[in-house]
Amino acid sequence: MGQADKILNALRMGVIPEGSVSKFIVSRESEQKEVEDYLKGIASGESRVKFIRGAYGTGKTFMLKYLTEVALENNFIVANVPIHSGFGFAKFDGVYTNMMTNMVVGKVDKSGNREGSTSFESIFDKWIHELKAGGDLNVATQNIYKVIKELGDYNSSFASVLLVYIRALINHDYELSSTAASWIKGDKNMPFHLKKKLNVKGSVDNENALDIFKGFVRMVHLLGYSGLIVAFDEAEIMMQQRVDTRLKAYSNIRQLIDSAGGGEFNNAGFIFAGTNEFFDDEEKGLKSYQAIHQRIGETIKSKKHLDNVRQPVLTIEAFTKEDFTSLSKKVLEVHEEKYDYTFDGSIEHLVNLTMLECTKQLHGEHLTTRVYLKKYIELLDLMQDNPDLPIFRAMRGRVEG
Repeated sequence: MGQADKILNALRMGVIPEGSVSKFIVSRESEQKEVEDYLKGIASGESRVKFIRGAYGTGKTFMLKYLTEVALENNFIVANVPIHSGFGFAKFDGVYTNMMTNMVVGKVDKSGNREGSTSFESIFDKWIHELKAGGDLNVATQNIYKVIKELGDYNSSFASVLLVYIRALINHDYELSSTAASWIKGDKNMPFHLKKKLNVKGSVDNENALDIFKGFVRMVHLLGYSGLIVAFDEAEIMMQQRVDTRLKAYSNIRQLIDSAGGGEFNNAGFIFAGTNEFFDDEEKGLKSYQAIHQRIGETIKSKKHLDNVRQPVLTIEAFTKEDFTSLSKKVLEVHEEKYDYTFDGSIEHLVNLTMLECTKQLHGEHLTTRVYLKKYIELLDLMQDNPDLPIFRAMRGRVEG
């Protein structure tokens, strides 16, 4: 399946195409510049927490995807962590485990396939392979022990298990390496006879998870990556949780902000995307937790819209009709490529027709990008398969009289 196929099929299902976000971003120049600055700062050794807010359907997830896509293209490791009813940030060991099991490495190639991988183990497979390829066993050994020594400053158990893991990889002891990897990723259900082989007490828990994660971030940089980006989408789901669980989640977010601001996370970035309610609701949103609300603040209000993308909260505004038109042109190019034709009509008429069709199903709700694109591609498909229908002939100016 070619890239055009993958893009169109994803958009038909209302899904953002993997690795193709940068092709379709429109009217977000200042936001794109902020993303570049954000990643440059992290690559230089900073740590930052960023929030993306906007009404439902305005493109928060799209901007989050754009940020992580650019990060992957610039040698970052990315963890896309889903927030759902069973996971809401209340326990940091749960946060840690979800980060470790949702990592992605490598950019997407021209065919739409990821060049890297999506597992913790592959990061080390690549590193060990590069060490072996160097040919100098002494240098390789020194590099390994340099990493282990630095990680010991964060958590001795983490450093010890990582050494077991690396030795097992080198010796092709796959059972032991798998056991060690499971411990590092936060597995608490490990059989005792396997855990005994690691010669370590305890596991990753709520008390040590933050220190172990700090060590992991340090390790990522020592292995030659630009840093680690952790993205949390649909943060508003936290509002649905019990009050005690929700407040613990907000407390952990506050701790991340303080740790990042205090320089405890070098080369790490955290991004939360949520609806306006997540930021503004005084009963269940971030406004209900003043320790966070005071840290991220509110933008200065003005009759004229002012963009200040450098603030902790990046606000995504809804598309204008001009934005939808620009996006439509980009999608049309992909459709033309896939079905080998050239559209010879008016793009403005096509956009108007799409918006008209969308209003029939919105029932007073605002138009989202997802709804628009699904209907737009449906019309492109119909037009391409039925070019002589009067409505499409009229669009091309071929109706007589």
